[in-house]
Amino acid sequence: MDFSSVGDFLRQAASAKQDRRKVIDENLAPFMEDPATIGVPPSLSESIETLLEQHGDETYRQIAMFCIGKWHSVHTGILQEHVDNDGMSEALLTMNDLSKLSSVLQMLEQVGSFGGDDSWRKMLREVVGQSVLETLEERGSDPESFFYGKS
Repeated sequence: MDFSSVGDFLRQAASAKQDRRKVIDENLAPFMEDPATIGVPPSLSESIETLLEQHGDETYRQIAMFCIGKWHSVHTGILQEHVDNDGMSEALLTMNDLSKLSSVLQMLEQVGSFGGDDSWRKMLREVVGQSVLETLEERGSDPESFFYGKS
């Protein structure tokens, strides 16, 4: 390679890198486009691994139920849009998906974990308790009025 300037060197280096990225992308495309390919960003995977170390496989159950619950909620909103816009065929397809998501949620509720349920619930109690405490402090309220409606 012949470089007449630093700028020329940087342009050629960027071009070579772009060519490599294109080859990599072309070769990964079949895998990435396959609906059976599952992946998450490394940062999410690391967070899950940390929770697994602390709470066992209950982590998988809780995260799966959380995600599927959110997905169910999205479908519920889309269903309402279809109904509001008289899109009955779309509504039926969405209801089909909702039915599957509901079944998955019910099945996950019934799956036990090999450990961690108690520590997961303890962790949640601490997180939620801290959140309630902070909310009460911001509002200038006390726990009795928050939980029992007492003044």
